[in-house]
Amino acid sequence: MMAEDRTLVRVRLETEIKDEDQKQNIVVDEPGDYVQKGDTHIIRFTEKTEDETKVDNLVTIHPDKVIIRRTGPIRMNQVFREKQSTESVYHHQYGKFHLQTTTKTISFEESNDVLKGMLKINYDLEVNGQQKQRHRLSLRFKEEGQS
Repeated sequence: MMAEDRTLVRVRLETEIKDEDQKQNIVVDEPGDYVQKGDTHIIRFTEKTEDETKVDNLVTIHPDKVIIRRTGPIRMNQVFREKQSTESVYHHQYGKFHLQTTTKTISFEESNDVLKGMLKINYDLEVNGQQKQRHRLSLRFKEEGQS
């Protein structure tokens, strides 16, 4: 099997979560790698959680959908399709949650001079049928060593 052309990148994933009276920001900034296969972009990185456990993240950006797969102590496979609802299950040490994701918008921009890109997803998330929370996800990546 031939090695893919992996490029080392810096990944910055910011998630803003809003519900009625609260706003929460989660930022992950980790090294990762990037591969492009045709019109599909794949970004992999390992996130360290507050308790220092490691969760592997695989973000696959297709022309018509984005899939975020997390494996490790936290497991989930979340699919985003613009203007559609998708369902998934979030597994963690305390049990599992049923997630309903209603994706409003997905935008992906990339630059070819320097390897970098930005994925933005706006979506509503309902956990176990509870009140919807608005989420804004922004994932930036750029080749390591580039300013």
